Amino acid sequence: MNLLLLQPDELDPRGRAVIRGRRAVHAYSILKAEKGKQLRAGLLGGRLGTAQVERSTIEELIVTTHFDRPAPPATDTLLLAVPRPKVLLRILAHAAALGFRHIVLLRTWRVDKSWLDSHAMQPATWREHLLLGLEQAGRTVLPSVRFFPLFRPFVEDHLPTLPLPGDRFVAHPTAPTHTAQLDLGAGAPFALVLGPDGGLLPYEVEQFADRGFLPVQCGPEPLRTETALAVLAGQLDLLRRRSTLGA
Repeated sequence: MNLLLLQPDELDPRGRAVIRGRRAVHAYSILKAEKGKQLRAGLLGGRLGTAQVERSTIEELIVTTHFDRPAPPATDTLLLAVPRPKVLLRILAHAAALGFRHIVLLRTWRVDKSWLDSHAMQPATWREHLLLGLEQAGRTVLPSVRFFPLFRPFVEDHLPTLPLPGDRFVAHPTAPTHTAQLDLGAGAPFALVLGPDGGLLPYEVEQFADRGFLPVQCGPEPLRTETALAVLAGQLDLLRRRSTLGA
């Protein structure tokens, strides 16, 4: 936990909060919080700042907060074919840490139906792992998550209605365009489609391409989904940062 993330309803009018459970245990056992120590803090959906410890035990953490700095923005959209349950939870945490604002979960051909009935598909479970990602990366914007169980109705009926950015990409290991060939505007948000391990079917890639998603690859070797997310998100972010610097 690199950031003590608090929810607005945990604060009293003076900015004081009483915290119990996982965060209190972590502050006491790992961060060695003691009276007077300042912890990095963030307000969910809001700003960054500090939390000064008034009291810390393994059962309870009492802090007084002060939020005075803007949090990193979250602008991008991830469209993800549902992977295996344990992988899904890791990817949700990674996506939150990487600054995705919206996450759309899909069922594509290679998504096993049994995965959709797992505990990992519960919204409460999503939230828990998204919060862990925010805490790790020092972010405060909680991504929204939506699930669409049928591929064709999604691409034909729902995809055109989503407020997606203009820069849209679908990952495919044999795509003719490499990310190194792309030109993203400074700070431009993007939407990225990732298939499950094994990738999207050519038909599925074509459906996205017909709707403005450019097929791209980051290298000829096939990658696990969570690895592909980190690599592609990092490469696309680097491209827009280079534009910001005028490189």
